Amino acid sequence: MKPLEEARSEVLSSVGLLGTERVSIWEALGRVLATDVISPEDVPPFANSAMDGFAVRGADVVSAGSVLEVIGDLPAGFQTDLEVGSGEAIRIMTGAPMPPGADTVVRVEETFSEGSKVTVNTEVDVGTSVRPAGGDVTSGQTVFTAGTRLTPMHVGVLATIGVARPEVFARPRVAFMSTGDELTPTGEALGPGAIRDSNRPMLLALLQETGVEPIDLGIVPDDREALRTALDRGAESDVVISTGGVSMGDYDVTKLVLQGDAHVDFWQVAIQPAKPLAFGRIGPALFFGLPGNPVSVLVSFEQFARPALLKMQGARAILRPRLVARAGETLDTDPGKTVFVRVLVEGLSEGVPTVVKSGGQASNVLSAAASADGFAVVPRGTGTVEPGDEVPVEMFKWPESREWSNDR
Repeated sequence: MKPLEEARSEVLSSVGLLGTERVSIWEALGRVLATDVISPEDVPPFANSAMDGFAVRGADVVSAGSVLEVIGDLPAGFQTDLEVGSGEAIRIMTGAPMPPGADTVVRVEETFSEGSKVTVNTEVDVGTSVRPAGGDVTSGQTVFTAGTRLTPMHVGVLATIGVARPEVFARPRVAFMSTGDELTPTGEALGPGAIRDSNRPMLLALLQETGVEPIDLGIVPDDREALRTALDRGAESDVVISTGGVSMGDYDVTKLVLQGDAHVDFWQVAIQPAKPLAFGRIGPALFFGLPGNPVSVLVSFEQFARPALLKMQGARAILRPRLVARAGETLDTDPGKTVFVRVLVEGLSEGVPTVVKSGGQASNVLSAAASADGFAVVPRGTGTVEPGDEVPVEMFKWPESREWSNDR
């Protein structure tokens, strides 16, 4: 069997970068920057108030009880030529530019107003509640580097600095299919011996999360001609992903159709679940033949297809984040394989997350993956992880509605 690291290295060495394009920030979520982003301007562009209150000279409010003359109002979106002199104040709103002469803002909650006078009830340090020009980002600063995958917060920063069309790598076009006579689409009645096709809907969601352009080839029956036609259609894309038919059975049609293809290899990878994997090219398209059981599909996609798709898009971070946890129960695994155990974070033990199995571990039990926070990755050569032993956990989501924390 091929070790996980060797198999993934072979996959990634076959992957090249796609071209680049400019997209609107309205379409930039999940895309990967192809160039560094350098801010063309300061953020904020001018010194402004961080609070509703009064713009004053700091020297006038070093002690409580100062009484100042209010000489004007300054809402956000406007500026004033009025200069704040000694003993004077301008009523100011959050975000409004600091008026000439003022260097401090007194919060309205710390004042008492009567007529044109305002009394400051507390001492205030010079510079309080003032956001300096360039306090967040300075003109010429490298804000993000190439290879950054854009989150909603990145998009917000791009908008803030006026970058309306960032240059990003193109999205891979990924054709995907499920294979098998036994499969029935969701929403249709099950016939004798039939099961519902969960792989395609899950794959679609995984692909969307990875930022690619998915192309659904549907359910392909166990028919050589039908499968060949579907594969040829998929070869017009950048990547083809199929599920099912890559194991050792007499009816594993994907293997029967592609076994003689010099550009597709059929591997036995030393992982559990998801040992069988087909990988290579069909025409110009990269090909992943994943197993048929849904958890095996998930594991093989996460370990091979997802990193490859992210690398094609120029992403630096292509693997899921890991943390070190402690086992909250015994994990018995196959020492001959790297085993992915579906676990949830149960809580903390001495500041370290504790994980337990989220349910059954058979390769068809997808519900345990849905309940899990990640995979405890038990390395090859380890047969048993005892309670309290450290184990790396590959996180595909962070725990919700459970009390825990982690210094990450």
